[in-house]
Amino acid sequence: MAFMSWRGAQTHLDRMLGLAHLGGVGIITRDRDSGEVRVGKDGEPTVQDAVSERDRSHMRQGIAGAARILEAAGATSMFTGHQAGITWNRDSGEPVERFLTRADAAGYDPGRCAMAALHIMGTARMGGSPETSATDPDGATWEVGKPRSGRRLIVPCVVGVNPMVSVEAMGVMNARRLAARL
Repeated sequence: MAFMSWRGAQTHLDRMLGLAHLGGVGIITRDRDSGEVRVGKDGEPTVQDAVSERDRSHMRQGIAGAARILEAAGATSMFTGHQAGITWNRDSGEPVERFLTRADAAGYDPGRCAMAALHIMGTARMGGSPETSATDPDGATWEVGKPRSGRRLIVPCVVGVNPMVSVEAMGVMNARRLAARL
């Protein structure tokens, strides 16, 4: 329900009362493209992250696949995480393709379609050079050196699956290396 757009008190109440009959489908995409964090004029970090055309297309494919599966499974209604409140009802006779066209028109960018990280994913790429990564293999930032990135931030790439145990193992490894150096 965290992805449900606000459509008014009555719609919210109706969905909450029918919660036992709702099923959710999480669309998990392996994003490829990235944004950046800059220091703003006020000295605070600002995130500039736009969804690329490739990543937007993958999200759209996931929503389309989920909608077709739900329709085939007999769903009587469905809604997306779009802030525009995109809904579909079997009784309306609207083809699912029209529902998807309306979702496309609403857009797949932040603020238009709800998005979240469903599993711990790295954001500071680990690698062998400052040209291709934010940290060295020990988790030290290239620019500063000694400070270490948090254990949940550093992985070699976006893995596309729940990497929690791997990320935690790398955190333990980097902590032991740091402790040995100190």
